[in-house]
Amino acid sequence: MRRLAMVMVLAGFAALGVAQTGPAVQAKPNFAGTWKLNLAKSDLGQMAPNSETYTITQTADEIKVAIASASDNGPQNYTFSAKLDGTETPLPADAFPADSPFRLLSSKAEWLGSSLAITQTTSFQDSKGTMTSTYTLSEDGKVLTRATHMVFDQGAFDSKSVYDKA
Repeated sequence: MRRLAMVMVLAGFAALGVAQTGPAVQAKPNFAGTWKLNLAKSDLGQMAPNSETYTITQTADEIKVAIASASDNGPQNYTFSAKLDGTETPLPADAFPADSPFRLLSSKAEWLGSSLAITQTTSFQDSKGTMTSTYTLSEDGKVLTRATHMVFDQGAFDSKSVYDKA
């Protein structure tokens, strides 16, 4: 009987120790790499480019995204960065051509579990808006998905971009 009581006490302490350690901290994915837009898997509506490539570099503190896009309106190439601590990062005034109808003004990023949400202040035809893109990486690291919600004076819309690792 004493032995059974001792085993139960030890099992209780062991269970308490497991409960106190809690779940493992989820690792933050590294989105670094070159990513090619998969138009067949994406849902971009009328805003779909003919092709698009994202080149992402990421450190513990910052993410940088270089975008090369081609559409019927011609090529568009730009770069933005965001600090991963949630602080706002302004873009240089010359990040977009002077006649560009679309501009990113600032970016800020925050982790949502294993997803990264980047909220950007934008200007489209001189109307300010916001664009929030949530990036997720497949378990095998070969597919990057970007779910985007844009809000402008003209309205709001959602899109989904799926990129394959190049």
